[in-house]
Amino acid sequence: MTNVQPPPAGRADAALPVAELCERFGLGTARRLVPITTGLMNRNWHLETAAGSVAVKEITDADAGQTVFQHRVTAALADAGLPVPRPRRTADGRSVLALDGRLFSVVAWVDGQHLPSRAWSRGQCQDAGVLLGRSHRALAVILPDGLGPVRHRLPQVADAQADIDRYQALIGDLRPGDAFDRLACAQLDARRALLERLGHLRPDDNADLEPAGYVHGDFHDLNLLWDDGGQVVAVVDWDRLGRRAYAYELARAAILMFAAPSGVLDTARVAAFAAAYRTAVTITDEQVLSAVRSLWWDQMGDLWHLRRHYLRSDSSCDHLLAPSGALLKWWSHHLDRVEQAFTTH
Repeated sequence: MTNVQPPPAGRADAALPVAELCERFGLGTARRLVPITTGLMNRNWHLETAAGSVAVKEITDADAGQTVFQHRVTAALADAGLPVPRPRRTADGRSVLALDGRLFSVVAWVDGQHLPSRAWSRGQCQDAGVLLGRSHRALAVILPDGLGPVRHRLPQVADAQADIDRYQALIGDLRPGDAFDRLACAQLDARRALLERLGHLRPDDNADLEPAGYVHGDFHDLNLLWDDGGQVVAVVDWDRLGRRAYAYELARAAILMFAAPSGVLDTARVAAFAAAYRTAVTITDEQVLSAVRSLWWDQMGDLWHLRRHYLRSDSSCDHLLAPSGALLKWWSHHLDRVEQAFTTH
C-alpha cells in the first residue's frame, strides 16, 4: 500500500486494521489510505482498493444496533433513488464489523465536494430544500411506524439559570483559568441576560409538534457532497437518524447552514431553502413557526459546548462556542425577521 497516513492527531490511538477490513468486506488489495479530517464525532478514511474506492468509518458515537438500523434505512433510501451511499456487507451479510473492540463500517465512495452553504446560489438552496423534503417523504414510506406527533420538551427558565450557575461555579474553581474559561464566563453572562429579558417568550410545550417521522437528524452542508455541475450527489452521515418534527429539522438545518460566524443569519437563503422544502412536504405556517420558536428556545437553554469541555474533557467543539453565542444574540434580537424567512413562500 502507498501513501498510508496516520489518523489526524487526537482522533485515533490505534492503527486502522486495513488488511482485515479489506478481507472481510471483499475489497481486495488495499492501495491507498487517506484520513478524512472533516467531522467531529467519528473517524473516517478514504480507502482505495482493488475493488474500487470506499469510505471506512470507525464508529465511536453510536452502538452496533443503531448503526445496523441506520444501514438498513440508507440502503432502502438508495433503492428509492435518493443520493445516499450504500453500505457494503461482509460475506456473512454484516454491515458493521467488530475488530479488537472497535466498530467499523464501509460504504461506497462518492466523488464530490463540500460547498459552503453560505456560498450557495439561490437554486442550490432550493435544490437542498427539495432534497430534504424528498428524504422525509421517502423515510415516511420506509419507516411508517415512526409517523406521528412528537412531544418536544423545552428547558424551563429556572433550569437554564441553574445550569448557568453550576458552570459559573465550576469555572470559578479553576481560577485564574485560560482563554476558553474567560470566553465561557462571558457567554454565560450573556445567556443569563437574555433569559432575564426574554424568558417570558418561552414557547408552550404542552402541545405536540407535527407532522413528524424519521429524519436525517444532522442535515447541513458538511453532510452534502456536490458534483462539478452543482448537483448534490450524496447525503452522508446518517448517525442521527431518528424521530423528529419535520419543521424542526427544517429549521435546524437552515440555521446550521446559513448562520455566519458573526451570528448574522442569511434570511434570503433561509427563505429559499424553506420555501423549496415546503413544495415537497406539506406543513402549515403555524407548524413551522412553532418549530422555529422551539429551536430558538432550545438554543437558549443548551450549554452542550460546556458539557463537552468541562464534563467530558473534550475540547473538539470549543471553536463553536463563540459563533453559537453570536447567533443566539442576533436571533434573539431578530425573532420576527427569522420567523418571516421560514414562512415566505
